[in-house]
Amino acid sequence: MKFKMVDLPGVGKKLTFINGKNQMMGMVIHHSGKRELYFFEDADDDEAVFTFDLSSEETRHLGTQLLSATLDPVMNEKIERLQILRKKVIVEWLEISKKSSLLGASYETLTNMLPSGVSIVGIFHDDEFEVDPPNDMAMQQGHTIMIVGKRDPVEAFIDLCESEDD
Repeated sequence: MKFKMVDLPGVGKKLTFINGKNQMMGMVIHHSGKRELYFFEDADDDEAVFTFDLSSEETRHLGTQLLSATLDPVMNEKIERLQILRKKVIVEWLEISKKSSLLGASYETLTNMLPSGVSIVGIFHDDEFEVDPPNDMAMQQGHTIMIVGKRDPVEAFIDLCESEDD
């Protein structure tokens, strides 16, 4: 199989696959996530025999099928669990601004403010990522707190921090 990838300025990328029978499939991946598939009877043809549009999610499902992952019951169950988990768990980044209610607060104070269902993954600062910062570390302007948790508690924590900014 021959494979080729080229940039399409302002659009995205184009991938082409040519099989052993000289049939070609082209795929345009738009910056928006949309995918367009083009099927050609012969690699030298100018007109596609068939076209097909896919969303990002549909493309992932198709890729799973092409990898035969759904034929493996254990892998299929893991994929289903991950899809369910993706809908329930979110990762957010909370940047400390000069107006932030968290400005000057210690890491320990920050952890005590966390609602059940939310955890701090780490803090980005000065091109570093602290996974386990010291309790007395003060939150400064430019620090970014990476949190993970269930959607509702994460959103409630962000709202709490933002409501105190005003």
